[in-house]
Amino acid sequence: MAGKNQENGNIATPATHTNQRALRVLGTSVTLIEQLRRSAEADLGLKIDFTILDGTEAQRQGALAPDSFDVYDQWFHDIDLIWPTGSIRPIDTGRISVWDDIGDLSRIGSISARQAAQPGGDPSQRLFVQRDGSLSNDPTDQISMVPTVHNADSFGVVGQGDDLPTSWSAFLDPERAGTIVLQSDAAIGCLDMVMALRATRDMKFNDIGNLTLSEIDQLTGHLKDLNKKGQFKTVWADEAEAIEGFSAGPKAVGSLWWSGAVKLRALGVPVTMATPAEGYRGWFGGIGLSRSADDYTLDLGYEYMNWWLSGPPGAVMARNGSYITNHNAVQPHLSGAEWDFWYEGKPAAVDIRDINGVIIYKAGEQRGGGSYHERMSRVAVWDAVMDEHNYLVRCWESALA
Repeated sequence: MAGKNQENGNIATPATHTNQRALRVLGTSVTLIEQLRRSAEADLGLKIDFTILDGTEAQRQGALAPDSFDVYDQWFHDIDLIWPTGSIRPIDTGRISVWDDIGDLSRIGSISARQAAQPGGDPSQRLFVQRDGSLSNDPTDQISMVPTVHNADSFGVVGQGDDLPTSWSAFLDPERAGTIVLQSDAAIGCLDMVMALRATRDMKFNDIGNLTLSEIDQLTGHLKDLNKKGQFKTVWADEAEAIEGFSAGPKAVGSLWWSGAVKLRALGVPVTMATPAEGYRGWFGGIGLSRSADDYTLDLGYEYMNWWLSGPPGAVMARNGSYITNHNAVQPHLSGAEWDFWYEGKPAAVDIRDINGVIIYKAGEQRGGGSYHERMSRVAVWDAVMDEHNYLVRCWESALA
């Protein structure tokens, strides 16, 4: 790995990277964090530019403009839309220094070989590049993206007092009308609604990770009715809008990522992430390489991917509430109390701070859901790009109009 921070805090920049253009990284605010950009520049000795968009816009640019980026850092389920465009290229696992340390969850879609894979977009189903260029879970020495950050998401709750919901059905509760916050991305928000409708038994689904045309019609019909009745307080596209929605007014329940929950708590908003009885909605992030990258830029891209799996970036993401695929590399870069809180699910032995040093959990408080193993074992569905994704998006956007 090129370049390291010196002990006195100065940056050692390798001559080989001097005066070269920046490595351009396209993605979302979940992983493109300024602190990580600065650390990567210092450790790798190169200039890095982040292009931060909401998930839908990042996906669109990733698919249509491979010349505009070198590294693509996005949701893994988006691979079903990006890969067919040819905008990103196969990645050689022999050039990923810790490939053998990446856990079973991204390779086989479950926390262990004994647990059945869940429906939706877990990385294993489209991880390995086959000889014909297709993607599957049949291992080869080439992959579509490097699996990185992941989590088991539920929903955030603010201002409910002792009435803390433990079911996705809260999204549909008429007594909570006007307080529900919903993710606008059809591939993600749709699954929150699927979990809610299944919990109330208002709908039955053949495969909750891959809806039929009829199921999409029924689901978006419910969505349209709820929208007309004023069920939703905020429908958000990016995390800043989610934070605004949860901060405004005394009550809110709904779609929220853990990174958003951490930011809200740092702002003094007492948000709680629910532990739903029906299980979690799981997601994975990954890093890909543009097909347009020249050999030199490609080398930098591999350096950047290996840096992401080196340990310190995973520690930053842990303090944002997420996990990394080779989490054993992260443990030395967290305090014992942090590791026990974020990965073991234990009550905080000391105050827990975010990446800026702000206290977000007091000593004695506990993260909902338990340990990494407990939380990721209870994923009921993975974020997905369904077979009828285009139809879903049209119906979803119409229902929310």
